[in-house]
Amino acid sequence: MLTFNHLFFAMLLPAITCGVIFAANVYLRKKDHFQWLTAAALGIGYIIGHIAIEGKPSFLPKESIHWLFYFTILAILTSIYWDSSRWVQLITKIIYSIVIPRLLLDSYFQHIWGPIEALIWWICLAIGIYIYWHIVLQSISTLPSGGSVPFVHMGVSFGTALITALSGSVVIALHAGILVALFATIWVLAVVLHRRVISADEFRFQIFANSVSPLVTFLFVGTWINGYFYAEVPSISALLLVIAPIFVLVGRVDVVKRLGERKTMSIQIGLIALCVSIALIIAVVRSGLFGQDAY
Repeated sequence: MLTFNHLFFAMLLPAITCGVIFAANVYLRKKDHFQWLTAAALGIGYIIGHIAIEGKPSFLPKESIHWLFYFTILAILTSIYWDSSRWVQLITKIIYSIVIPRLLLDSYFQHIWGPIEALIWWICLAIGIYIYWHIVLQSISTLPSGGSVPFVHMGVSFGTALITALSGSVVIALHAGILVALFATIWVLAVVLHRRVISADEFRFQIFANSVSPLVTFLFVGTWINGYFYAEVPSISALLLVIAPIFVLVGRVDVVKRLGERKTMSIQIGLIALCVSIALIIAVVRSGLFGQDAY
């Protein structure tokens, strides 16, 4: 049973820490560009929550979910040099896309899959991670500046938390819950600071710059892989969560763009919400809440 202290250190304290760093970043960026600080705000917040749930990290992770602690540190470091060149970005995406599934699914590679099956899964997952990373980057560049990007990721992480909880893993759901708290904090602060503190002209930077993409990719991919392979998340639900952010691209369709920024954003968020809702409904039916014959 979750206690108040557990929830405080796993959810509230990460959100508070993330909010303080992010708010400071907003003012710093009025004079300079510290885009990586947004990744640091999210990453440090997640690390605090991770330690609250899993305890002190061991040097060599004992479970797959423990790798997210080290992935977060790597993502923060990667965000610092992310904008140095396109070649650096390309090489970074390829390397991490190959390494991440091998580390997270070591038990499958060692004890469950044969050589051919392991190779097929490895290739498919590496390609999937690379494509999802590109989707994250597209969502950052396509959605309007301000709170829309963290709002979308908050919705996806909320759906992830519910689906993993329904699929039999409260621990993985708690990790997704940390993401909900962090993205919700960024979203609220983005809206408040935009309207009350900083003028519109001064707020014309992306709340989520491209340098945040490694962190978003690592944490979501790590949570989904753990949910699918080590819990009972339905494959269709997992796939819908992965592809949900791709619906931001409807904002580039000429017919939709002519509707105006506000209506376009509503359509984008609506389609993403629909995708996540379908994934959740499938998980609810699959969980047996409506009886064993429902699925």
